[in-house]
Amino acid sequence: VTEVSPGVFTFDLLSASFCELLISELERYEASGMPPMRPNSMNNYGIVLNGPIGLERLMDLLQSSVVAPIGEALFGEEGQGLDHHHAFVVQYRPAQDKGLDMHTDACDVTLNVCLGKEFTGGGLTLCGLRGGGEVGGGERKLRLVHSHRKGQAILHLGRHRHGADDILTGERLNLILWNKSSRHRLSRGFLSKYKTRPPAAGTDSSPDLVCLSYTHDDDFEDYKPYPLGWKPVAAQAGG
Repeated sequence: VTEVSPGVFTFDLLSASFCELLISELERYEASGMPPMRPNSMNNYGIVLNGPIGLERLMDLLQSSVVAPIGEALFGEEGQGLDHHHAFVVQYRPAQDKGLDMHTDACDVTLNVCLGKEFTGGGLTLCGLRGGGEVGGGERKLRLVHSHRKGQAILHLGRHRHGADDILTGERLNLILWNKSSRHRLSRGFLSKYKTRPPAAGTDSSPDLVCLSYTHDDDFEDYKPYPLGWKPVAAQAGG
């Protein structure tokens, strides 16, 4: 396990043959005509593994044997007692979902493993922590640009702001395991961190532009224009 940035760790986890086997299973399920459960509100492609595809027990084992002991050793209170999860695979192609805006995850510890296939671009940009707790800046300060490699895992806190860089060519699939701790989620520490909203206009005078979120940051347009076709949340709500 290598700490590649404060609070961000990488390690080899899955063999190339296992990655290919899992992708084949997902492709067979998609071809079966059974309705796929999409991962979340942010990803239009990919599939939930805890649903009808039947891989929840395998994900339980991945959490209990790999993520839980490593999380407890590396993340203190936030990594202790990881006991439930949301598991899914995301899929990126230039003509579909190309990337993903800056965000934090709805979990305590995130495991992200590249399954392949062949692609260029499509890195992972990590910024600061929601709710503080780090040296050298806030949530919208650049920390790391990570290049995915088949079978390699990257592990970080769910409140670490991050985004998927646009894929340029090919296709990328990643296994994502959102790990949650029932014990931590009842603690004062959890509530104090997650009641913190993304920085509002006037509260963060020098964000790194790559760390801005057009989905979540009220002051996005103070620094750069919204992406083509995107409207601020308030404008969307008004119809």
